Amino acid sequence: MRRLILLFMAMAATAVAYSQITASAAFRDAPASVLPLLDRNTRLDMIDYFNSGSATASKNSMQGQSRITALSPASLSATLTGSSDCQLALLPMRGDTAIVYIETVRLPASDSRVRVYDRNWKPLASKSFVQPSVADWLTKEGEKNSTAVNALVPFMLSSAQYAPETQTLTLTNRLSDFLSPDIYGQVAPWLLPELTYRWDSSRFTRVK
Repeated sequence: MRRLILLFMAMAATAVAYSQITASAAFRDAPASVLPLLDRNTRLDMIDYFNSGSATASKNSMQGQSRITALSPASLSATLTGSSDCQLALLPMRGDTAIVYIETVRLPASDSRVRVYDRNWKPLASKSFVQPSVADWLTKEGEKNSTAVNALVPFMLSSAQYAPETQTLTLTNRLSDFLSPDIYGQVAPWLLPELTYRWDSSRFTRVK
Protein backbone atom coordinates (compact mmCIF):
# COMPACT_ATOMS: atom_id res chain seq x y z
CA MET A 1 0.00 0.00 0.00
CA ARG A 2 2.82 2.38 0.90
CA ARG A 3 4.50 1.71 -2.44
CA LEU A 4 1.20 2.44 -4.22
CA ILE A 5 0.82 5.72 -2.35
CA LEU A 6 4.35 6.74 -3.27
CA LEU A 7 3.63 5.93 -6.90
CA PHE A 8 0.52 8.13 -6.88
CA MET A 9 2.51 10.95 -5.25
CA ALA A 10 5.19 10.68 -7.93
CA MET A 11 2.57 10.79 -10.67
CA ALA A 12 0.94 13.82 -9.06
CA ALA A 13 4.29 15.58 -8.79
CA THR A 14 4.96 14.88 -12.46
CA ALA A 15 1.57 16.28 -13.45
CA VAL A 16 2.24 19.44 -11.46
CA ALA A 17 5.65 19.80 -13.08
CA TYR A 18 4.09 19.54 -16.53
CA SER A 19 1.49 22.17 -15.69
CA GLN A 20 4.13 24.63 -14.44
CA ILE A 21 5.88 25.19 -17.76
CA THR A 22 5.23 28.65 -19.19
CA ALA A 23 6.25 30.39 -22.38
CA SER A 24 8.69 32.62 -20.48
CA ALA A 25 10.31 29.57 -18.84
CA ALA A 26 10.64 27.84 -22.21
CA PHE A 27 12.19 31.01 -23.67
CA ARG A 28 14.60 31.26 -20.74
CA ASP A 29 15.71 27.62 -21.07
CA ALA A 30 15.93 27.34 -24.88
CA PRO A 31 19.32 26.05 -26.07
CA ALA A 32 21.78 28.29 -27.88
CA SER A 33 21.06 26.36 -31.09
CA VAL A 34 17.53 27.80 -31.04
CA LEU A 35 18.31 31.33 -29.80
CA PRO A 36 22.01 31.89 -30.64
CA LEU A 37 21.77 35.68 -30.37
CA LEU A 38 20.49 35.69 -26.77
CA ASP A 39 22.29 34.24 -23.78
CA ARG A 40 20.32 33.23 -20.69
CA ASN A 41 20.98 36.45 -18.77
CA THR A 42 19.86 38.57 -21.70
CA ARG A 43 16.64 36.58 -21.95
CA LEU A 44 15.99 37.04 -18.24
CA ASP A 45 16.51 40.79 -18.64
CA MET A 46 14.07 40.84 -21.54
CA ILE A 47 11.43 39.06 -19.45
CA ASP A 48 11.97 41.43 -16.53
CA TYR A 49 11.76 44.51 -18.76
CA PHE A 50 8.51 43.34 -20.30
CA ASN A 51 6.92 42.38 -16.98
CA SER A 52 7.83 45.77 -15.52
CA GLY A 53 6.24 47.59 -18.44
CA SER A 54 9.57 48.94 -19.69
CA ALA A 55 10.25 49.44 -23.40
CA THR A 56 13.99 49.03 -22.80
CA ALA A 57 15.67 46.77 -25.35
CA SER A 58 18.47 44.31 -24.58
CA LYS A 59 21.69 43.96 -26.55
CA ASN A 60 22.03 40.66 -28.38
CA SER A 61 25.34 39.00 -29.25
CA MET A 62 25.51 40.98 -32.50
CA GLN A 63 25.11 44.23 -30.54
CA GLY A 64 21.64 44.64 -31.98
CA GLN A 65 18.42 45.41 -30.12
CA SER A 66 16.12 42.61 -28.89
CA ARG A 67 12.91 42.90 -26.89
CA ILE A 68 9.81 40.93 -25.98
CA THR A 69 6.71 42.40 -27.64
CA ALA A 70 3.99 40.12 -26.23
CA LEU A 71 3.87 37.62 -23.39
CA SER A 72 1.25 35.32 -21.90
CA PRO A 73 1.55 32.03 -20.03
CA ALA A 74 1.15 30.16 -23.34
CA SER A 75 2.93 32.39 -25.86
CA LEU A 76 5.84 34.80 -26.24
CA SER A 77 6.73 37.06 -29.15
CA ALA A 78 9.98 38.95 -29.52
CA THR A 79 11.93 41.15 -31.89
CA LEU A 80 15.34 39.52 -32.30
CA THR A 81 16.99 42.01 -34.67
CA GLY A 82 15.92 44.81 -36.94
CA SER A 83 14.98 42.22 -39.55
CA SER A 84 13.87 39.17 -37.59
CA ASP A 85 11.22 38.20 -35.06
CA CYS A 86 10.21 35.05 -33.24
CA GLN A 87 7.21 33.49 -31.55
CA LEU A 88 7.30 30.67 -29.04
CA ALA A 89 4.09 28.95 -27.95
CA LEU A 90 3.15 25.97 -25.84
CA LEU A 91 1.24 23.10 -27.45
CA PRO A 92 -0.89 20.68 -25.42
CA MET A 93 0.33 17.14 -25.92
CA ARG A 94 -0.98 13.88 -24.47
CA GLY A 95 0.15 14.11 -20.83
CA ASP A 96 2.84 16.64 -21.71
CA THR A 97 3.62 19.93 -23.42
CA ALA A 98 5.29 20.61 -26.77
CA ILE A 99 6.71 23.89 -28.08
CA VAL A 100 6.27 25.50 -31.47
CA TYR A 101 9.02 27.97 -32.38
CA ILE A 102 8.53 30.33 -35.30
CA GLU A 103 11.34 32.53 -36.59
CA THR A 104 10.49 35.13 -39.21
CA VAL A 105 13.05 36.96 -41.34
CA ARG A 106 12.28 39.97 -43.55
CA LEU A 107 14.51 40.09 -46.66
CA PRO A 108 12.53 42.36 -47.29
CA ALA A 109 9.57 40.00 -47.73
CA SER A 110 8.71 38.09 -44.56
CA ASP A 111 9.41 34.37 -44.50
CA SER A 112 8.95 32.07 -41.51
CA ARG A 113 10.50 28.82 -40.39
CA VAL A 114 8.32 26.64 -38.15
CA ARG A 115 9.82 24.01 -35.85
CA VAL A 116 8.25 21.84 -33.14
CA TYR A 117 10.04 20.57 -30.03
CA ASP A 118 9.22 18.65 -26.86
CA ARG A 119 9.32 20.49 -23.52
CA ASN A 120 13.08 19.84 -23.28
CA TRP A 121 13.75 21.37 -26.70
CA LYS A 122 14.35 18.06 -28.42
CA PRO A 123 13.04 18.27 -32.02
CA LEU A 124 9.88 16.25 -32.57
CA ALA A 125 9.41 14.03 -35.60
CA SER A 126 9.43 15.94 -38.87
CA LYS A 127 5.80 14.97 -39.45
CA SER A 128 4.76 17.26 -36.57
CA PHE A 129 4.78 20.03 -39.18
CA VAL A 130 5.42 19.61 -42.89
CA GLN A 131 6.42 22.80 -44.68
CA PRO A 132 3.94 23.30 -47.54
CA SER A 133 5.19 23.24 -51.12
CA VAL A 134 4.10 25.62 -53.86
CA ALA A 135 1.53 23.00 -54.91
CA ASP A 136 -0.17 23.27 -51.50
CA TRP A 137 -0.83 26.96 -52.13
CA LEU A 138 -2.63 26.50 -55.45
CA THR A 139 -6.25 27.46 -55.92
CA LYS A 140 -8.45 25.33 -58.20
CA GLU A 141 -7.57 27.68 -61.03
CA GLY A 142 -3.91 27.46 -60.04
CA GLU A 143 -3.98 23.67 -60.32
CA LYS A 144 -5.13 24.06 -63.92
CA ASN A 145 -2.22 26.42 -64.58
CA SER A 146 0.45 24.68 -62.49
CA THR A 147 3.05 24.82 -65.29
CA ALA A 148 2.76 28.60 -65.51
CA VAL A 149 2.84 28.91 -61.71
CA ASN A 150 6.02 26.83 -61.48
CA ALA A 151 7.67 29.01 -64.11
CA LEU A 152 6.83 32.24 -62.27
CA VAL A 153 6.97 31.05 -58.63
CA PRO A 154 10.10 28.96 -57.92
CA PHE A 155 9.44 29.05 -54.16
CA MET A 156 6.93 30.42 -51.65
CA LEU A 157 7.40 33.08 -49.02
CA SER A 158 5.03 33.12 -46.07
CA SER A 159 4.86 34.46 -42.53
CA ALA A 160 3.51 32.24 -39.76
CA GLN A 161 1.59 33.01 -36.58
CA TYR A 162 0.26 30.60 -33.93
CA ALA A 163 -2.94 31.39 -31.98
CA PRO A 164 -3.01 29.48 -28.65
CA GLU A 165 -6.70 30.21 -28.08
CA THR A 166 -7.71 28.27 -31.21
CA GLN A 167 -4.61 26.06 -31.48
CA THR A 168 -4.22 27.14 -35.10
CA LEU A 169 -1.14 28.02 -37.11
CA THR A 170 -1.74 30.46 -39.97
CA LEU A 171 0.69 30.91 -42.85
CA THR A 172 0.13 34.11 -44.83
CA ASN A 173 1.23 34.44 -48.46
CA ARG A 174 3.96 37.13 -48.69
CA LEU A 175 4.94 36.78 -52.37
CA SER A 176 3.44 40.19 -53.15
CA ASP A 177 6.32 41.73 -51.17
CA PHE A 178 8.90 39.88 -53.27
CA LEU A 179 7.66 39.58 -56.85
CA SER A 180 7.22 42.58 -59.10
CA PRO A 181 3.63 43.89 -59.21
CA ASP A 182 3.08 42.75 -62.80
CA ILE A 183 4.25 39.18 -62.16
CA TYR A 184 2.37 38.90 -58.87
CA GLY A 185 -0.72 40.22 -60.63
CA GLN A 186 -0.51 37.23 -62.98
CA VAL A 187 -0.11 34.59 -60.27
CA ALA A 188 -2.30 36.09 -57.51
CA PRO A 189 -5.53 34.36 -58.70
CA TRP A 190 -3.69 31.03 -58.70
CA LEU A 191 -2.42 31.20 -55.11
CA LEU A 192 -4.26 31.03 -51.80
CA PRO A 193 -3.86 34.06 -49.49
CA GLU A 194 -3.22 31.84 -46.46
CA LEU A 195 -3.06 28.28 -45.15
CA THR A 196 -4.37 27.21 -41.74
CA TYR A 197 -3.22 24.28 -39.63
CA ARG A 198 -4.65 22.95 -36.38
CA TRP A 199 -2.67 21.24 -33.63
CA ASP A 200 -4.16 17.81 -32.83
CA SER A 201 -2.02 16.91 -29.77
CA SER A 202 0.74 15.37 -31.90
CA ARG A 203 1.06 17.31 -35.16
CA PHE A 204 -0.27 20.20 -37.24
CA THR A 205 -2.87 19.14 -39.78
CA ARG A 206 -4.11 21.40 -42.52
CA VAL A 207 -7.62 22.84 -42.24
CA LYS A 208 -9.36 22.76 -45.61
